[in-house]
Amino acid sequence: KEKGVNIASPEGQRIEANLRRRYSELWIDVRRELDKHGEQQYRDLVQGAGDPEDAATADVLIHLNLSEIDRDVDELRAIQGALARLKRGAYGYCQRCGDEISPGRLEALPHATLCIECQRRVERATAPDPSPSL
Repeated sequence: KEKGVNIASPEGQRIEANLRRRYSELWIDVRRELDKHGEQQYRDLVQGAGDPEDAATADVLIHLNLSEIDRDVDELRAIQGALARLKRGAYGYCQRCGDEISPGRLEALPHATLCIECQRRVERATAPDPSPSL
């Protein structure tokens, strides 16, 4: 197989710059969300709660915020992995089958680790059974 994208090439530099830019954007978002919804704000929400439903609403809002942060942190880790693969010369190859990941997929999802076909297989294997059970 050919080597992946050369990090020193213009294409490699463009990919690295895009990954690093997205990483910075996500990191800023995570920091902002953590600052905005810190423990103090949660305490303020709960203390101001007049009844259990208000407290439950505060819990749901905090949980939703933490879910968003978790999603962003997962993407940060994926970007770190993509940068490491780029540095190793393995960027752009499916980690499952070794085939090249299509340029369109990498453009849409620069930290993709699987080609479209392998991603479909993973999704089919992990999808819940659509048939109802009683």
